[in-house]
Amino acid sequence: MRSIAFLLALCLLSHPILAAKKHFDEDHPTFEKSRKKLTLQDDPSYIKLEEIQDHPLGAKILQTIALQLRGNESLSAVSKLLNDLKGDLEGKQIDSDNERSQIGSQCKKDLQNYGQRISLSVNEIKDAEFKAKRLNEAISVYQGEINEKQRQLKVFQAKDDTLREIRRKDNLDFSTRVVQMKEMVQAFEVILPKLHQVYDVAVTHKGSFIEEDAINEALVQLAKIGEENPITAMVALTSALEPVAVQTLIEKMEAIRDSIKESIKIEEEAESKNARDVDTILAAIFNAIESLTREKASDEEALQETVRNRDIQDKRSRDAHAEFNAAKNGQAQRSTQCQEYELQYQQNTIERDKQIAIIKDVQNIIATKIEVVTCFVEENNLF
Repeated sequence: MRSIAFLLALCLLSHPILAAKKHFDEDHPTFEKSRKKLTLQDDPSYIKLEEIQDHPLGAKILQTIALQLRGNESLSAVSKLLNDLKGDLEGKQIDSDNERSQIGSQCKKDLQNYGQRISLSVNEIKDAEFKAKRLNEAISVYQGEINEKQRQLKVFQAKDDTLREIRRKDNLDFSTRVVQMKEMVQAFEVILPKLHQVYDVAVTHKGSFIEEDAINEALVQLAKIGEENPITAMVALTSALEPVAVQTLIEKMEAIRDSIKESIKIEEEAESKNARDVDTILAAIFNAIESLTREKASDEEALQETVRNRDIQDKRSRDAHAEFNAAKNGQAQRSTQCQEYELQYQQNTIERDKQIAIIKDVQNIIATKIEVVTCFVEENNLF
């Protein structure tokens, strides 16, 4: 029986599985170490350390921890460093938040100011353009009135010139007629006394015919009037007339003379009245020209003033457009600056939050899972 038992034991010991078990039992400390490593690597903290190492700050922190572990030094210095770093980051975030509040308030104020400038410039443009439009309408009215008054002045001046020319011709015709009539009267004044002499001679001689010698003296006097004077022929004719016929002739000539004198008087009165009437019309034309000239000068002065005011409004409009463009561009630039600052603030805040979270995670892992930290450092050759 003992031999059988011994053989059975020998066979079992020579079996590969049993031999391997015997070998495992001999290396049990290494096995335990590997099993423990696997356990640590499966720990969530290990996975978190891998994430932390992917961040630049996390990598530097882990390198610092590795240096402390390699020197077998306490991690209290690391803890203090992490606390200081976390405090510095939190302080920077507080400063950044305060700065953001101030800059945000300033951005809001600046954008409001730009908005007010834009609103004011728009109102200024509308007001200036409205007034310029009204002034342009007034300019058109003034120009129309000035042109109309200029046309009326030309019409009145033409009437004045025409009337003066007509008056000049009428006066010339009057003068010619009166001179002719006065010459006729003068001729009658010369002839009639001579005819009376002829008549007296004829009566004295009591003949049917006037003796040639008796009228010679009268004819000599009549000849002095001129060869073209028709009265000469008339006197010559009387030399062949009877005294009664001569008397009748004298009476008719006196009647003609008196009629001519009356005509001269009528002509002079008509000429005087015509002159007064023309002078009245010319005075009215003169007054109208004077009035139109004053009104035209007043309109021209008003036009110049209106043009100056229109130019002022045009300049207001140009200045307001320039202010509008400047405010609009400034608003756009300031808005871009504020947006860029806000974007940078958000990025910095996210990065600080991430860094603070990393520090807190490391602090927590160090405090609770130092073995995991040590394992991670060894596995990643951070020593």
